[in-house]
Amino acid sequence: MGPRASEAWLNLIETPSSLRFAAGIVAPADVTVPDFQYDRSAGRSVISVQPKCHLEQANHIWRWMLAVDCAIMPGLLFYKLFYSAPQIGYIHLLATYHFGFARRALVGTIISWFVERVPIWYVYAIGGTAWVATLTMFVIAFRKIFGLSEKTFPLFVFMIGSPFFFKNYMYAIGYFDIYGCLMALIALLVPVGLMYPLVISSGCVCLILMHHIHFLLYVPTITFIALVRYGLLPGISKEKVACGVIVASVLSVVFVAAAYFGRMPVPQETFLAYVSARAGDALDPSGTNIWYSTIAQEIEGTWAVMWRNSARIPIYAGLIAAHIPVARYLLASIGNLSIPFHRTTSILGIGSISIGYLVISLVVFDYSRWVSNWAVCMFLLILAIRLLPSTSTDTDVPIRPDNLVNLVLGWTVSVIPRVGITKPF
Repeated sequence: MGPRASEAWLNLIETPSSLRFAAGIVAPADVTVPDFQYDRSAGRSVISVQPKCHLEQANHIWRWMLAVDCAIMPGLLFYKLFYSAPQIGYIHLLATYHFGFARRALVGTIISWFVERVPIWYVYAIGGTAWVATLTMFVIAFRKIFGLSEKTFPLFVFMIGSPFFFKNYMYAIGYFDIYGCLMALIALLVPVGLMYPLVISSGCVCLILMHHIHFLLYVPTITFIALVRYGLLPGISKEKVACGVIVASVLSVVFVAAAYFGRMPVPQETFLAYVSARAGDALDPSGTNIWYSTIAQEIEGTWAVMWRNSARIPIYAGLIAAHIPVARYLLASIGNLSIPFHRTTSILGIGSISIGYLVISLVVFDYSRWVSNWAVCMFLLILAIRLLPSTSTDTDVPIRPDNLVNLVLGWTVSVIPRVGITKPF
């Protein structure tokens, strides 16, 4: 370390206000510290001209956070294997189109092409494979869009270690939410060409056939990603607008068919006998109610317990608040977009996705899932918005690793094992 850098560190140690600044509490205008320079006029932190070894040292503690995340995830899988009975996920692997069109029957139909009897461990095998595939795709997407460097490492740790994301996907193994995230990552990574709209729209149709709630759960996020890569970046044209209208119409028709005309077309006893014959392990008969309930009944059940679930809103607000550094970066990314239309489109995208989740919350009360998936959609939006032309530079630091608030919130996010499915924790 050179004499000037050493002198700077001594000044930091001796001056209380400088200590507060290094912790991120005080941010005087245009002050240079050994690790960073805060440019108040630009509203962001940039790497200083000092040696980058300081950045590596600042990220050392974030590597410990990632290690904690990596230790929690196998523990969640162990819990699910030995202390949980995935009956909801299991019956979804047994339902097929044997009696005709029905909602939530695509995955079971595909499995029926290969095996006649389905053991319960298929829930973990298929869900675990989807989890690994999604994790791999996320790392690839993050590396391609941001780059895995010391500069972006805290943002990577914040996202991948969030209790909303892969830890909750592991806890909810067997649910179909993760497939929406996987499709969104595919939309971010596959080459954009003439077949891009067909590939993405086909994937969205499959998601809705797997579970019609994907129409509001992940399809809007996938649509935004497709809009960015296929529309905004190359340029909007009449042909692309017409293509978008056609795709939206098709997806709407599929959703209406699944949501309103997807009840199993045979008596419940007949359907129960069919899935029981396909089951290789014990099956909970009450699971068949899923294929016979109506949206009106789901709304009635949700509002019957709304008073109880509303009391948990502060918990979700606190969990979201723990991700303030990520939210701040999302807002800064939108503000730094070079083209005003892109900023407007991004804001409308966030609003549309959030309204979709509000509608879901009024119908079904799995609020821990909805809040978690909403947060994941915001993470995916960050990746998509990063692709748009921006005034930010390669020296921008998304999340300052030495900021005391960021460190506290980073550890908070890392040690929370998951959010849950119906209610928090």
